[in-house]
Amino acid sequence: MTERVAIVDLGSNSARLIVTHVYHNGAYNLVYQQKESVRLGSGLTDKGELLPEPMEKAVAALKNFAYMCRLFSVDAIIAVATAAVRAASNGPAFVEQIRQETGIPLRIISGEEEAWLGYLGVVNTIDATDALVFDLGGGSTEMALIRNRQVLHTASLPFGAVNTTELFKTKDRITPSAFSELTQHIQQQIKALPWTKNTNLPLIGIGGTARNLAKIDQRRKQYPYPKLHNYRMGKISFNDLLNLLLGTTYSQRKKIPGLNAERADIIIAGSSIVHALFEATGSNRLITSGCGVREGLFMQHYLKGLNQPVIIDDILEHSTQNMLRFYKADEHHANHVTDMADQLFAVLEPFHKLEARNRALLRVASLLHDIGITVNYYDHARHSAYLVENARLFGLTHREQMLLSVVAGWHGGASSKYFRGRIYTEFLDEADWAVARKMALLLAIAETLDETQTRAIHSIEPVVSGDQKRLYLRYKAAGPCALEVLATNRHARWFKKELGLELVLSPAE
Repeated sequence: MTERVAIVDLGSNSARLIVTHVYHNGAYNLVYQQKESVRLGSGLTDKGELLPEPMEKAVAALKNFAYMCRLFSVDAIIAVATAAVRAASNGPAFVEQIRQETGIPLRIISGEEEAWLGYLGVVNTIDATDALVFDLGGGSTEMALIRNRQVLHTASLPFGAVNTTELFKTKDRITPSAFSELTQHIQQQIKALPWTKNTNLPLIGIGGTARNLAKIDQRRKQYPYPKLHNYRMGKISFNDLLNLLLGTTYSQRKKIPGLNAERADIIIAGSSIVHALFEATGSNRLITSGCGVREGLFMQHYLKGLNQPVIIDDILEHSTQNMLRFYKADEHHANHVTDMADQLFAVLEPFHKLEARNRALLRVASLLHDIGITVNYYDHARHSAYLVENARLFGLTHREQMLLSVVAGWHGGASSKYFRGRIYTEFLDEADWAVARKMALLLAIAETLDETQTRAIHSIEPVVSGDQKRLYLRYKAAGPCALEVLATNRHARWFKKELGLELVLSPAE
């Protein structure tokens, strides 16, 4: 059964909509997103009420969202409001106004639930066993301490990029004394949470401030890959970036490459909060998450619908299977090739000498090696490489995703024509290219063993000769397999070059 799910997130700075399509085979994919700046958190009246102008902007934005939901024929709308609405005395009345004027069933969530949803978005998309997650919004900062992928503590602190900007007047250039006062104010509130002190864990940042800091850092370093999710920045790089921002005026900031002009007025406050988190926790690196509350809401809805736990056990396997189903690849062939590649990896380990991590990566490349057929069968290996490069695969570093792209693209034979002239050369050194060739070789042999995609060869027994000069590939077949044997033998020279073994195919006795 197909389903379209809309997620609406009304924050203190922005209103956001995402629409995700769930297909009949269980695959899901983002099909639409929209963001509107509303600045609901930009001050309250003397009575603690939301101001009329940002309320009008928010209602207008949600009317647009409701219209898009009708155009996309969504089946379910899951909508939440966070810090600004939560803190306002007229928040419940405003939610009812939105329901009446837009039909969107907005729900005010607590700071603890917001932190939990951010944790869900992160733990299901970033391979971090232990970390301190923070969701820096316009009016609050939610935090979650993760140990062994489980959340131990959550908290919601009453400062964000918008209200901190207003409180400390940081829209324009800030003096050193004002910056010191700001960071001390934030650190005092963080230190009130004893579980944050000197954790020495990586910081995982959710929200516009974290994303914009990553974008600026990428531009400064001429980073060749525009992906923000799981982008990593060391403390030294962050401090350099912070000093750059502190030395600029508002008008100068709007011209900084990578910084959204709409965020130029609040980036000083936002980056100061991140600085305070670095100092209070003793962390030495910041990981940017492109997934947070909205993704947490979707995964909670999707996984509960399947009667599965909301914490995915293996995020790389889950996201790989999702891509396999989304591109409608032949799953029987993909799984068969993957099993054979895994057997070859295990038996030939003394010869290829690849690390254990590469075994898991080979599995991903094997499962996705044919998804390029969706684009065009001819030259489909190259199309597979591009799709793997840009796929929403979770649990991978950016370098690993580039490596997998090369392996998938070389499953018909190694060639530098396509990859050497692209961003891959920025990520992969000579040792990585050597790893890619060996992994691609194992995948190529596994794939030709199912050349006809009929699984005629249903099992293999790879045996290395006593003198360690040959690999005897003994196979069992349920029918004719001449094409499989012929295709596999074409890789004998490549096999000899990479592993120093002769490849000998023979039917099992």
